[in-house]
Amino acid sequence: MITARKPVIDLWRDYREHARTVPGMHLGSVAVSDASLDAAHTARELYRTGVRRAEFSALVDLSAAAEPICAVRVLDLLRELTAWGVVVDWRVRLPDAGACRSGPSAFTLSHLYPPSRIEGPADAAELRSTWAEGFFLGKCVVRNGPGFLEIRDHRPGVLNRIVIDDPEYLAAVEAVRAGPTADGVDPSVRGDLAAESLLVGIGDLWWWAPHRPHRWPQPPFRV
Repeated sequence: MITARKPVIDLWRDYREHARTVPGMHLGSVAVSDASLDAAHTARELYRTGVRRAEFSALVDLSAAAEPICAVRVLDLLRELTAWGVVVDWRVRLPDAGACRSGPSAFTLSHLYPPSRIEGPADAAELRSTWAEGFFLGKCVVRNGPGFLEIRDHRPGVLNRIVIDDPEYLAAVEAVRAGPTADGVDPSVRGDLAAESLLVGIGDLWWWAPHRPHRWPQPPFRV
């Protein structure tokens, strides 16, 4: 019996596509399932060891048919790789409503490194073009303050600055960061966070969208 090859991420020392032909540029590969178990640690270590480009071998499925926990973990990894400024070469299948603001869409994910191809929505090519043209590093970031979180979100096209200082909302964010089931989170609090597209519903799970800023290649006034 032939066993299907696990989806992997090929790792490269240089972000430029043509550099892949240069000897010594390929840094090996890692299984997506292994890399996404602890996305923050994986992304930090990959960047530390010189990875500047990551290529997903398989299509990332975020459609209604996707397994929610797998989708959330892959999104965690994409978010953390983007936060470190790693160029991510990936393809994605989105739900039919490709621009919605409550689930995985070209809007809610537009702060992630743009995919090379989108499948699913009828206007997939246009969504992909808009995503690529509007992307910049730091498009949706969260910073920790003493007793509050500040989110600076440019996904709507203008800066939406959100400060979370209510203990119940802070606890909700930590709960979702700890586990995508959002156990114990008040539905009204979860709804408020989802209304701002800070939480993205994936099946019966929830994904925290903003990333912490690790690199600032853009002028400070832009982010």
